[in-house]
Amino acid sequence: MSLSQTQQSQDLHDQITILTGSAIRLLAGDAGVFVVSNEAFDPQSSTEYTLYNLTESACVHLLAYIRERKQPTSGCPLVVDTLPAALVMQLGIADDAMEADEQPSEYERCSLFLYDHAGVLGMLHYVRPAGTYSCFEHPEEPDGTMRLFITHLAAGLRSALKSQSLLKEQRRLAAIFQQSDEGILTVDTALRIIDFNPAMERLTGWHESEVLGRFYYEVLRPRDRQGNEVGLVGSPILRAFAGQNVVNQEMVISARDGQRFDVSVTASYVGSAKGEPTSGILTIRDITREREQEEQRSTFISVISHELQTPIAIIKGYASTLARTDAVFDEEGLRSRLNAIEEEADRLNKLVGNLLYASRIQAGGLQMDIASLDLPRLIEAVVHRLQVKSPDVKVELNLPPYLPTVMADRDRIEEVLQNLLDNAIKYSPDRRELNISCRATGDEVIVSVSDVGMGISLREQEQIFERFQRVGGGTTSSTQGAGLGLYISRAIVEAHGGHIWVESTLHQGSTFSFSLPREEKAYLPMVVF
Repeated sequence: MSLSQTQQSQDLHDQITILTGSAIRLLAGDAGVFVVSNEAFDPQSSTEYTLYNLTESACVHLLAYIRERKQPTSGCPLVVDTLPAALVMQLGIADDAMEADEQPSEYERCSLFLYDHAGVLGMLHYVRPAGTYSCFEHPEEPDGTMRLFITHLAAGLRSALKSQSLLKEQRRLAAIFQQSDEGILTVDTALRIIDFNPAMERLTGWHESEVLGRFYYEVLRPRDRQGNEVGLVGSPILRAFAGQNVVNQEMVISARDGQRFDVSVTASYVGSAKGEPTSGILTIRDITREREQEEQRSTFISVISHELQTPIAIIKGYASTLARTDAVFDEEGLRSRLNAIEEEADRLNKLVGNLLYASRIQAGGLQMDIASLDLPRLIEAVVHRLQVKSPDVKVELNLPPYLPTVMADRDRIEEVLQNLLDNAIKYSPDRRELNISCRATGDEVIVSVSDVGMGISLREQEQIFERFQRVGGGTTSSTQGAGLGLYISRAIVEAHGGHIWVESTLHQGSTFSFSLPREEKAYLPMVVF
């Protein structure tokens, strides 16, 4: 709530208090309370009661007494009866008499029924010395002047209560406008921006003071999903002005820096008493992430379909050949076919395993068995298996002596190394030369795997560790993989408290590096100045 709104709220509360106090004094009362009727207002829309010369505790005692007595009605708008002496003492209106060791004077309570043409407004309960009468209570005309007074008082109180209710609604709407996660802007009938909430500022990079009064089309530069400009004919606000229902219309808008992103737009308008539009409201929700997830799902289906079909087709083909009764195979031919079936089955097993692993990562179920780990021995073992399997791959090791041990899960880090080596070989079809190096810093050990392959563009480097992301170019379609290896590797490394990154030059090669925390931090000498 702004400072001005706070001041307005206080002013309205003071106005109701002044009206209540003035009315009680005019009715010859010393103290009292105005109680708003629930039939007139939502109890949450205004103060339930307004006190005059009464404490909260005294008000509770007075209202408890009144609830057990006769209540005023529109037919008999004023009810008067004598208060018990004990209650007078509880109300604190006879303190002066008590200090003088005198008996308290008699007091009476008066309950006035407040209503107007709009209905019941509430009750005004007040306390006055017994035998006192106001100028509105004439024996000759007991109701006429009092009813006129009730009408004027009810009109003033209703106006103040309505203003208080409207101010609260204004504060509520302002809070929604300011705190909403969705961008909201409003325009006048000339489509000039008159409101621009903080979510719109975050979304577009524009500050509200920079866009007020500007044509909203110039700020957002909307296009449809095909990239065509959305002219005035397709403007969602003008369509809303024309009475059309505009809900979740998908568009592309521009940020201040020119970046474009997908949004879902809902448009509506505020009308005058005659139904004519006076302003338009545009609610904008960024759906870029949803689009990315849809693309990931499509990529997943495409990649997995291809990756599953290929080994299944190979296995089925070789199995069908071996099952033929008229086929004769020598020992070498039989072994090669069985080896192919085994390799493709391993490939299927690895693919399914990676999918399950990725699902566990998404579900937060990745657990580590952390222990002291000697990285050089692990690297040498992984490289040895690689060279037995692929003797044509040349691997150079640069492992410094006395490399510090790290705290890690051996099996998981072995998986990371295997993924990086497999990728380096897969995307280096011409020169199968790899380099594995390690270096230590004060807090961690860094492992790097370098190749001289196809390299990765800068744009792809930002996305390569996401699920189902693969390096582009012609090589991708001819290489195996579902784009899960680096995603899994990043999850494993980050679960260890390390990080993984890539440095690459297109057509020249890539270096993937990851860090792991040292078991013992490096000793740093104290420097005294």
